Amino acid sequence: MEEILDKFVCTVTPINGVIELIYELSGITGVCNYSKVETIGINKPIRQRFYVMLKCEMGDIIEYIHSIRGISEGDFDEVNHLIRNHSLLRVQSYDR
Repeated sequence: MEEILDKFVCTVTPINGVIELIYELSGITGVCNYSKVETIGINKPIRQRFYVMLKCEMGDIIEYIHSIRGISEGDFDEVNHLIRNHSLLRVQSYDR
């Protein structure tokens, strides 16, 4: 199912500390927003960077996946993980 998301043009834009990822294909759009969080250890000066998903509006994308592949209610977890993983990888590759 990941190959379906790979068809979309992904645009990453930082806006006021929020990283916005827009999926677009032939008028079908979806948006995921992330915030980058950096922490430093208390006992050891180890820096960790991670991203927190703030918003995800992918209804049109899910409908598109359903029209191509035919998903059911039981596929919700798979689609949810697919969108989260795919969008996170795009944000991480942009923010390196």
